[in-house]
Amino acid sequence: MSKVFTLAELVKKYGSKAQKESLKKKGNLTGKEFTLLLKSVETEWESYKVEGIGSKRIITCYGKRPKKLEPVDNRSKNGQGQLVGEFELNSLVVNYLIQNDNNVRPMSATKWITELGIIDRRLTGALYGDKGIHLEKLHMQFSEVNKDYNKDKSDIDMLDEFLQVFLKHVKSSIVSVFNKLATAKVIIHQKEVWGCTTKNRHRKLSRQEVKSIAEIRRILLNTHGLKGRDLFKTNMKEVKAFNKDFSEQLDEELNLKFYYDAHFCVLQDSDLGVLDYLNRLQKKGELDFTYSLTEESTFIMTQVYKDMQSKHSLELAKRREKNISNNSDSNRIKCLKIMKQYAPMWELLLKYFRCTSCLKLNLNEVEAKAITPTIVKIDGAEFEVPNESKKTNPLATFQAIRFITEVYNNKQSLPKDE
Repeated sequence: MSKVFTLAELVKKYGSKAQKESLKKKGNLTGKEFTLLLKSVETEWESYKVEGIGSKRIITCYGKRPKKLEPVDNRSKNGQGQLVGEFELNSLVVNYLIQNDNNVRPMSATKWITELGIIDRRLTGALYGDKGIHLEKLHMQFSEVNKDYNKDKSDIDMLDEFLQVFLKHVKSSIVSVFNKLATAKVIIHQKEVWGCTTKNRHRKLSRQEVKSIAEIRRILLNTHGLKGRDLFKTNMKEVKAFNKDFSEQLDEELNLKFYYDAHFCVLQDSDLGVLDYLNRLQKKGELDFTYSLTEESTFIMTQVYKDMQSKHSLELAKRREKNISNNSDSNRIKCLKIMKQYAPMWELLLKYFRCTSCLKLNLNEVEAKAITPTIVKIDGAEFEVPNESKKTNPLATFQAIRFITEVYNNKQSLPKDE
């Protein structure tokens, strides 16, 4: 579930009396006031995305919580534990920076989650390539699991929705992790605007280019009678026309195919070095992640995150299936919801695009904290699991080297290429 707010709407819904007064007097909020407002938002929503600047900001909230959380005052830990798989995602980001000698170029959120192994080339291939090839395979697979399913070429709407919603949620999570790690002074995070030129060269855009893009966008929104929030309704004919015109003007006026937010991250350092700095933070109890993972344990950590994320994604899809009055849904999406086929197709899409774990893990057993070891069965093999705090040694539970060797020797356990 997601919901779009203007700044005024967000302040009215979640703002304090002081924030409402500030908006009324100045027409905007200060940076500090806006940060405090977003903390209130996080008590009811799992993540959010902010677009635009000043009073023109549009805030999209994702994943409505079944129960409102109490605000957390400890600034270094504020918001931790709210994102699905936050511990795992924190660990993967920090470990990636360590493994690359703390020297990583700015990348889009999509590139980041690709580099971390959360999504792979099958999904990005469908995102940027021919969706028809995947649709044929999905038709066949869904017909096998649902006898009442009627194949329809407009299922491309469902494929588009999956790619858009799933990626938007995971990308929002990775950006939230960047912000939280930066707030906790673990990393330095900078967001830059980059573009891909007509000659396929990626580069940072100048301030003037960014201003020109904003002006083109503003004029075209007015021309097509749209507001920024409408652009999420990709099935609207006006939105399709806007996207076509916008792409053409980027090409003609700026020689750009597209532009995107690029995220530059670097671990905080000290005179003694990065690892000593992280060790110091860990001793203070200020870290909600682990680091210096082996190749095998990094693989398992990624699979644990994918398992948690895909389960949560399916839960959200089941909630959306119940909402048959969403005006932005295409006729095919509405039909799938009415026939109760939306969530089953979402589950198939998660598996088809390898968004689920390729390990058969029982996360409840893995995360148990009892002193007595537990026997966990993974792909027919039994492992003695030491039940210890995930903060101290979250991956000792898997006997990584032995298990990964078996996985690589038995390709049936891994997703296969097309």
